[in-house]
Amino acid sequence: MTMWFPDPLDPTIPRYRAIAEQLAGAIRAGRLQPGERLPVVRELAKALNVTVGTVHRAYALAERRGLLERRVGRGSFVSRALAPA
Repeated sequence: MTMWFPDPLDPTIPRYRAIAEQLAGAIRAGRLQPGERLPVVRELAKALNVTVGTVHRAYALAERRGLLERRVGRGSFVSRALAPA
């Protein structure tokens, strides 16, 4: 599993958006690669001292943006669609 965790969250925007923005930035910077597994929701929520719902909302936003894929029972992964052709 990946060891990625966001930096301290931007206090000027909602927490779920701050998490999704950092996820997008890590992908753009190459710190997260297509197919790489993301932290489990509960683990990330605990590390960031936010609710599980906040992380679910952040992951859902990232999924709508095409940044990640969620698989029931398997977890969340950086979208393989982002891999270079």
